[in-house]
Amino acid sequence: MLPIERRYMILELIKANNYLTIGEICKEISFSESTIRRDLKKLEHEHLIRLTHGGCVFNDHSNSETPQVLRKASNLHLKRPIARYAADFVKDNQIIMLDGSTTVMEVIPFLRSRKNLTIITNCLTMASLVAQQLECQLFCTGGKYNAPSASFVGYTADKELKNWFADIMFFSVNSIDKHNGLTDQGDEIARVKSVMIEQSKQQILLADSTKFNRTSNYRLASLTDITNIITNEDPCFENSCWNEYRDIMTFVSI
Repeated sequence: MLPIERRYMILELIKANNYLTIGEICKEISFSESTIRRDLKKLEHEHLIRLTHGGCVFNDHSNSETPQVLRKASNLHLKRPIARYAADFVKDNQIIMLDGSTTVMEVIPFLRSRKNLTIITNCLTMASLVAQQLECQLFCTGGKYNAPSASFVGYTADKELKNWFADIMFFSVNSIDKHNGLTDQGDEIARVKSVMIEQSKQQILLADSTKFNRTSNYRLASLTDITNIITNEDPCFENSCWNEYRDIMTFVSI
């Protein structure tokens, strides 16, 4: 396991429990105390947790977002098959909106055979990947820079997106819940995604099963606002509460 993957796992454990002792973390992921302490210091330096005597607490700021570099390392074995399936929705000559989600970044290599695409994104990392891997027209919004997501947000980003009408939007979110809909950690990021949803004919949510049945801080849309959900097969969907959304859900075998 790479250090960045281990730190992401630790952060998710702390977030789920709010408080954990160092001993509890060591027992949960089977690494030495010295290794865990180094990881915790790095997470505290990034303002994601707060160290206490003998343990740590999740830093639950209302606008706290997990850095993109940590998100990219998580659940890659789930993200890539979802991304590969999603790419089949894209046809030549289409206008595509992409958010800054790490699952959506995995779609880019599978679009190399498409011709005459126009791609719009608010994410610098996404724009760089597209520029390196695809031959297309590429537009990146301006706006206020959000460092954790490497994305532009705010009035300028929203205004630029409203000038476009896209065929397809690919995006992901932090959390998905039947009653609370689609939610994210930051209000500004959520707002940009809401605008993209409004400006697109087809909205395709890419989300692995770990994001379901939970709620984050900011609601960006309801499940009825989007046309497709692509996720992986998982026992959590055997619960009948998701039956009413089966017509928009596609389950990819991993």
